[in-house]
Amino acid sequence: MSVGDDLRDIEVLDLAGRPMRMGHLWMDHTIVLSFVRHFGCMLCREQVTALHDSLPSIRRNGAELVVVGSGQPEQISDFREQLGLNIPIYVDPERRAYDAAGLKRGLWLTFKPRTWGNWLRAYRQGMRQGSLQGDNWQQGGVFVIRPGNVTSYAYVSQEAGDHPPVEEVIAAV
Repeated sequence: MSVGDDLRDIEVLDLAGRPMRMGHLWMDHTIVLSFVRHFGCMLCREQVTALHDSLPSIRRNGAELVVVGSGQPEQISDFREQLGLNIPIYVDPERRAYDAAGLKRGLWLTFKPRTWGNWLRAYRQGMRQGSLQGDNWQQGGVFVIRPGNVTSYAYVSQEAGDHPPVEEVIAAV
């Protein structure tokens, strides 16, 4: 089984709160699926900004960048506007997709000693912490999923701020 198989029937919500079956996201083309901890997280903003900056390469390879957060539909707009995003963004308030993707969750993963360095790195890049907009203990990950539910890349963050190298993600597209 691949993560695409595990996620295909799970529903996430769009900005209007309408459900979207995740399998529809990669039915016709490859996606880079970025799960973020929560929309106010400066480390998540760092990851999404880096992926969004690579959007021309992602799209040149026939793929799309999609973000899923653990917050509520009404939090999508601020996240999109603050980061200047022009990509699909969904929420999974009950974290069903996070669980199905095997993403980690826990207090210790958010405050490991290494996360302090991750926060400093993001701060130096101009990222700032926003208000809690989702599950603070949830960790993220990045997947490349192709039509047919084929997962060609899987990265499960081991702690807050643990992101895959963007070059690695692009190569998997």
